Amino acid sequence: MFFDFLLVIIVSALGLAAHAASTRRWLEWVLRIIIGVSFLIQVLLCLNVPAELLFNPWVAWILLTSCAATLLLLFMPVRKLISLVLTAFDLVISGQFFVPLLPMFRKLTTIKEFLQARTIFNPASIPHMVALYIFVITAACLLASTDPGGFNLPALPFAIPMPISQLISYNGVGLILLSFCGAGIFVSRKPREVLARLGWVKPTLGQVGIGIGLIFFSFAYDALWALYTHQLFGQDLASKLSYYNAGTFAAAGGFAPSVVLALMTALCAGVGEETLIRGALQPVFGILPAALMHGMLHGQFAHAPIFIIQVALWSVFMGIVRRYTNTTTTIIGHAGFNFVTTFLFAFNP
Repeated sequence: MFFDFLLVIIVSALGLAAHAASTRRWLEWVLRIIIGVSFLIQVLLCLNVPAELLFNPWVAWILLTSCAATLLLLFMPVRKLISLVLTAFDLVISGQFFVPLLPMFRKLTTIKEFLQARTIFNPASIPHMVALYIFVITAACLLASTDPGGFNLPALPFAIPMPISQLISYNGVGLILLSFCGAGIFVSRKPREVLARLGWVKPTLGQVGIGIGLIFFSFAYDALWALYTHQLFGQDLASKLSYYNAGTFAAAGGFAPSVVLALMTALCAGVGEETLIRGALQPVFGILPAALMHGMLHGQFAHAPIFIIQVALWSVFMGIVRRYTNTTTTIIGHAGFNFVTTFLFAFNP
């Protein structure tokens, strides 16, 4: 837990430094050197891969891809291409691509203007470049620990009760700290501007209704996935997942401790994850990459990647809702769903 929080502090510092580099040329070069050194370290890792990993094509592919991506993101033409690809994906997934096709919505006269008005990932932005570097390294670490063979024979880890201290330090304070520093708090933006950038705004009554609707949608989505995985793997996998969740959210003492654990899970995991994924990452990388990162962050499913895909697809839908509302709306849906499910697992009558 300490190591995880230390990583959060380091990445948060990089985020603040990236915003400060926008007006300090020397700091920009410091960050470029850090990324360059990271590339060299990855090259050394590729040249000195342990024997047990040398014959693992999945890990080898992850190492090589991460190494190449770290180097290439330093170059403006590559970042421009990435921006174009991310923007195209986001326009299609969000449905905004189809808006100009309707005569009643035609306000922009050219495709270029249309794309510029909805650009995802600014290639000239130093904070965006550093965010891409962090995204690449994080994704590589998470994917390298994921077993692609788990699709054939899913396995879940031994359930360990989730301490409230971990919820607060990592899921709560940690993810929110990452988000606020990534948005440049006290460096390029004032606190009120950071809240607006992250989508923390007062929801309308209609948005509250949408948030509540997301709770019911999430239960329906979970039920459909349970049926799907039951057809693929039989009742055994569903039993494993139920046992794992019940063990992870165990709360001795009955009703009151279960409510406390459920409330902390809702506030820390629900608010923290939505702030990072929907508030901080989505405006930079778009709906799909942010959703994929959301799925990969559920590393407990490293040996059962079907559940990582389940989280990622659910996250895509939440991202679409965020695009047309705000992060506060998705926080209501995510936190509400977490509260009810955690209470049921923790109370486990």
